[in-house]
Parts: sequence; C-alpha cells; structure tokens
Amino acid sequence: MNILVLTSIERAFYSSIIEYQLLEPIIEVNKHTSHKFIYLGLIPLAFWVSRREPVKSFKEYRINRKRIKKWLNENEISCFFIPILFPIRHKDFYLRILWLVLYTITTYPILVYFLFRYKIDFIHSRNYPATWLTFILKSWLGIPYNFDMRDLYPEKGIEAGIFTDPAHKFMCGAWSYRLWKFLEQGFIKSASHVITTSEPFKEYVATKLKCSKVNLIPNCVNPKRFKPDGEKREELRIKYGIQDKFVLIHSGAFGTPKDLPLTLKYFLHFKKVKPNAKLVILCGTKKNLPKILQEARKLDINSSDFILLSPKPDEVPELLLLGDAGLHLESMAIATPYCISVKDGEYLATGLPIIVTLWLKGIAPLIEKYDVGIVVNPLEIGSTSARGGLPVFSEDNKNEIYFLKNYKRLKKNSSQLVNEVLSLEIAVRKLLEIYK
Repeated sequence: MNILVLTSIERAFYSSIIEYQLLEPIIEVNKHTSHKFIYLGLIPLAFWVSRREPVKSFKEYRINRKRIKKWLNENEISCFFIPILFPIRHKDFYLRILWLVLYTITTYPILVYFLFRYKIDFIHSRNYPATWLTFILKSWLGIPYNFDMRDLYPEKGIEAGIFTDPAHKFMCGAWSYRLWKFLEQGFIKSASHVITTSEPFKEYVATKLKCSKVNLIPNCVNPKRFKPDGEKREELRIKYGIQDKFVLIHSGAFGTPKDLPLTLKYFLHFKKVKPNAKLVILCGTKKNLPKILQEARKLDINSSDFILLSPKPDEVPELLLLGDAGLHLESMAIATPYCISVKDGEYLATGLPIIVTLWLKGIAPLIEKYDVGIVVNPLEIGSTSARGGLPVFSEDNKNEIYFLKNYKRLKKNSSQLVNEVLSLEIAVRKLLEIYK
C-alpha cells in the first residue's frame, strides 16, 4: 500500500515530538514492510517563523526542514511540509467553529491533491484536525485511515481556555466543544484502528467512547539517543557548577498555568530534606522564560538555587545528564489522568528516577510497579485548604526520605520500565501489528 502519514497544525520541523514519536517509529516500520510511506505536514504560515526572531528562526527552521527531509529520504520515505493559511495564531490549534470552516475550505484541496498525486491507499492520521480531513475523505472516497489520537483534543481545548465547558450553553466555545465531541465519535467509528498512549486513555476510549478497535502505543523513547553517560555528566555538571548538588530537572512545557507554581513549590518542599538541591528547568519556548523567573521571585526562590535554560530539541538528551531526578508534576485537569508525557521516558532512559503527582494515572501506576520513583499528593491548587492558592505538601517528607534512601535502587530500575514499556522497539512492534 501507499500510506500517507499526515499531521496538521503541529510544529513538525521545530519540535522533536514529531520526529521522535511519529517519524522515527514509521521509519522502523518501513524497514519491515513492503508499504510505501509518504509524510505530509500541513503547517500554518504562522508556524514558519518566530515572532521574536523572524529572520533567524526562518533560517533555523529551513535547516531543520532540510535535515528531516534528507533523513526521511535516506530511509525511502517522501517528505512534504506544506504551508496552510488557517489557523493564523498558534493558540488556535484548538479550532473553534469558524476557524474549522476556514481551515477545511483552504486545506482540504491540498490533501485531495496528494491523495491522487501519490495514489494513496491508506492514511495514518495524527491528531483531531488531521483526522477531520481524513474523515471527510473516508466518507466521500472510501479511503481508510488509522486515528492516532495523541490526547483528548476537546478536553485539552477547555484546559487551554479556547473551548468552554458545555454547561455554558450559549457560549461559542461550548458549541465548539460539543461539535468536536460529536466529530470524535465519527472519527472513532470510521477509523480502522484507534491509537492511544496510556492504559487509562485506552480504557476511556474503549468504555466511554465505545471503541472496540483501540490500540495502546505509549509515547516512546529511543535508548540510543537518551542514555546515561557518566563522563559527559561529570563534564556538564562542572561546567554549570553543580557537581556537589542534587539536581531536580524539569524538561519541556508546563501543561496548565497551575503546573509551574506547583513545580516550584515542590522544589522548596524537597529542599527541606535535601538542602543542597538545585532545580534545572529546560524550557524550549523562549517567550515563557520571563514568566518562569517571575513565578520563582514570587516564591522567594534564590536565583542561585535554579538554572533556567532554553535548549534546542537536539540539546535535550545531553542536558538531561545534569539531573539526578526528573520532575513531572501536573495539577488535576480534565485530561491529566490519561497522560504519559514524552519526558517520562526520556528521564528514565537517561537513568533519572522520576517524581510525579498522583493525578497522572497513565504513568503513576508504572512508577510504583517498577519502583522507579515516587508519586506525590499535594492538595489541589486553589482548594480551600491551600495557602495563598498554592499547593500544600505533607510536612513529614516521608516520600522524599524514601526517595533519597532508596535512590540507587530506583535509578537502577529505570531501564527495566523503558525496555518493557516505553522503548522505541516496543512502539515499533505494536505499529507493525497494525501495518503488517
């Protein structure tokens, strides 16, 4: 078959997620099948440059596009990055009704062209906006597809403040949410296979959305890219002056506005047990750096107690070596229980035990089963029991004491969880079951 791998409104050439979680597994699948894979990224014009540094960013993104195309072509996969008009703003990834209409009118002809130009037999569709286009194709032309959900798009839209809780009947955001929930049912019924990223996510789709063809393929990590390296670690820690510190590291975005203060507050909590603890934050989005600094000042965190870096995606594997433990602390939100983040596997593959909040039902049970970290239970931010709207942690620090006392064992166990659940090899094996 000729299989089109489709993404839409995603940062395909300046985010490592598309490379590591989609393209790399597809490359491996391609080596073991006779299918012909073609990758198409439909990317809004606003994503082609950064507003802060338009000229510099355009040059960097062009280099990235060339690199990705060369990489895919060397692996016999055609690659196309196509600019689209809508949505105009980054935050409109969550498409309200008007934007959905404009997006469909301007983007659908591009997909139809590729369909006939490359004689597409099947589509691997990643995320809801892409699947909306493939759903239309299936309805009109009978082209089958797999629905790679990634997350619960309507619920994440509420978390982002774009959609509105359906209880608000007369608000545009509520109608947009209802529309996507209606379309979601159509996508799932029409798809050949539905792909989810965690056990709770799979259970939700199977039971709540009544899908009998759901597959679990967690966000994976390539242990050849993310791995322990004692010599490089020592060199980096000397460079940053933290060789005698116990480093908690946070990589990637903070999912909701509550997650940043939650992480900073937990760092202060951890320091009660480990006074020489230091926090390293890796934030790839430069515009968010001032906000992080502002929140740290609000909590009176000394500037000598944390390091804030804005790495490029290919710098992250090396910078994770700075850490002794990885942080994935999320407050309770609508989609939180279904989450396994990309950073979880990256921490563990680097040899870092991880600390998560109990609401992360996708990863928390695995942490306890494989004994690779701790699950903490702060009071929810904004609750009546929280002081000043911030989370409150237990005063006895028994979780942190356990973590430090058993640190060597937790660190040693991390590779087993990666090898048995989160490795690239596991993801490829499960994809091959779908595309055999």
